[in-house]
Amino acid sequence: MKNKKIKTLIISLLIIITIILIFFAIDVYRLTIHKEPIFCINTITYRDGGSKEYLGIGYKIITYNSNNRQDFEVGTWFLKYN
Repeated sequence: MKNKKIKTLIISLLIIITIILIFFAIDVYRLTIHKEPIFCINTITYRDGGSKEYLGIGYKIITYNSNNRQDFEVGTWFLKYN
């Protein structure tokens, strides 16, 4: 009985981790084709030309849209805007 509960817990965790990784991969792919991520929440929009911070499950994305920078950064929730 105990082994069945542990097995169910491990399988559930693996499914959750797989789903989070798929969300992350889709968001990063969308950024590479210059579209907004869909599995993140826009938390801050800066007044430098439209740079934005997005918060996902376990990760943070910052898209830079200023005069001298047109790219994005992906990292943990502690990633800082430069």
